[in-house]
Amino acid sequence: MYAQDQTLGELLSDVWAAKWYVGVYAVLFCVIAFFVVLLSTPLYRGSMIVAPADGYALGDYASTVSDGESLNLPFWRPRDQEGISTDFYRFVYTIKGSAVASILLKDESVLSGIARDKDFSKKSDKWTAEELADYLDKKIKIEHLGTTPLRRISYKHPSPEFAATFLRKIHLVADQLIRRDRRRQSQSRIEYLQDTLQKTVNPDHRKGIANLLMQQEHIQMLANLDEPYAAIVVEPATSMPKPVWPDKLLLFAAFALVGGFIGFIVRKSRYAR
Repeated sequence: MYAQDQTLGELLSDVWAAKWYVGVYAVLFCVIAFFVVLLSTPLYRGSMIVAPADGYALGDYASTVSDGESLNLPFWRPRDQEGISTDFYRFVYTIKGSAVASILLKDESVLSGIARDKDFSKKSDKWTAEELADYLDKKIKIEHLGTTPLRRISYKHPSPEFAATFLRKIHLVADQLIRRDRRRQSQSRIEYLQDTLQKTVNPDHRKGIANLLMQQEHIQMLANLDEPYAAIVVEPATSMPKPVWPDKLLLFAAFALVGGFIGFIVRKSRYAR
């Protein structure tokens, strides 16, 4: 004959019969949780919220001719489907890249701050841009805020002051890298368009080239402004006043639950026969 499935009443009866085992093991695991909390390094979370910089200011508008159709030139970048600057998407991925990491490695305050994080324990004189980029990829979290293009960038570190400062520096470095590249691109395009304009005779062609030249000069001017270029700061980088790790309530509850379950299993196996 097949053994019948245990009913809920029988299960509750078994749990009640094992209450001493459950209680003792739950207390034992709570003691373990206490030492885990005692020996853990508190981590504070710094966060900031960024948004795409103004698309028009970045030159992410389509150049048009008199009939309203966009010019299709190989170096022209049109607006994306959502109307968001592609420079912003580039910023989101650049902040974790080796280009940003290579610049951060030159900052002694960054190196000394990261050295306090046990997740990156190598000596500062042996760090490479690739290793730091891997650290950034693991530690920097980027959250998409609802249906908006806004992003929350967060970072956990034993020092709340360094967590906020580090986020500000990452934003500055990544934004400046994109600004530098855009400035170089626009300058190269200006030189090309100026040379082409001198060689072009057709009035309609000259008008279109002059329009593009004016737009690139506009981009060049905006790239020289002292303001965020790819991503503006909506909420400045700040750190939470209390550590987010260790979470005492979560740890004690989880350890007590596991301990109680193990106690029940021990009692069950001991009195199985």
